[in-house]
Amino acid sequence: RYPRDLDLLLAALTTPSPGENNPWSVTLPTAQRPIGQLRVAVWADDASCPVDRNIADAVARLEGTLASAGASVHRTAGSVGFAESLRLFEQLLHATTTAATDDAAGAAELAAARDLHTDDASPRAAILRHRTQTHRAWLRANEERLRLQQTWHRFFANGQYDVLITPAAPTAAIPAGSRSLTVDGVERSFFDQTGWANLTSHVGLPSLVMPIAHGADGLPIGVQLVGPAYSDRTLLVMAEQLALLLGGTAKGVIAPWSG
Repeated sequence: RYPRDLDLLLAALTTPSPGENNPWSVTLPTAQRPIGQLRVAVWADDASCPVDRNIADAVARLEGTLASAGASVHRTAGSVGFAESLRLFEQLLHATTTAATDDAAGAAELAAARDLHTDDASPRAAILRHRTQTHRAWLRANEERLRLQQTWHRFFANGQYDVLITPAAPTAAIPAGSRSLTVDGVERSFFDQTGWANLTSHVGLPSLVMPIAHGADGLPIGVQLVGPAYSDRTLLVMAEQLALLLGGTAKGVIAPWSG
């Protein structure tokens, strides 16, 4: 219900389990500056995963709110190539999901992948190729992941930015069970719905999604906060400060903190 609620979960995830019998510990830094002193980058849209007008307007209003509070706000064309990063995410994701596949199903997928035409660029073909890739292909993808991590590191290096804000999704929530996505009247891939959220998980950067407003249809509109490696608690503090800053702008979206 509130950013601070996640702090307990984060503490549990960064503590050795009883069965580990290991004294390791993790000390994550917390924010040292108020939100009005932050250096904020905003990746508001991308041709590879366009957002609708409701989302764009909400992000623009957030930029204005942050700037009025004293934050340094800069738009960016993106710290990495969106399409290339998403392709890598999908390759690594689908390789990982094969861990639970039994031998018979795995053999069937290998046979189906061999029967694909070389020019088949359908989502089904892409998933099959990723799920049946060679270990050599995965090693190369993992190397690409490491290079991408360095690109993100340079983006945040030397205090250039404290946080990157992106849309959480191209639109507000779509009906449960729907397999289509329309952005300002244009049909898009259903998988665009998770495109923005998939920017950082395969490179290990912390990110969180928080609501900032309601759209015309009454559904909440959210943004994603992305920080440099190990800034998990810093992002939680930022989200808490941002919730207070938004106040009436997001009235009814963010539950009040009473603890």
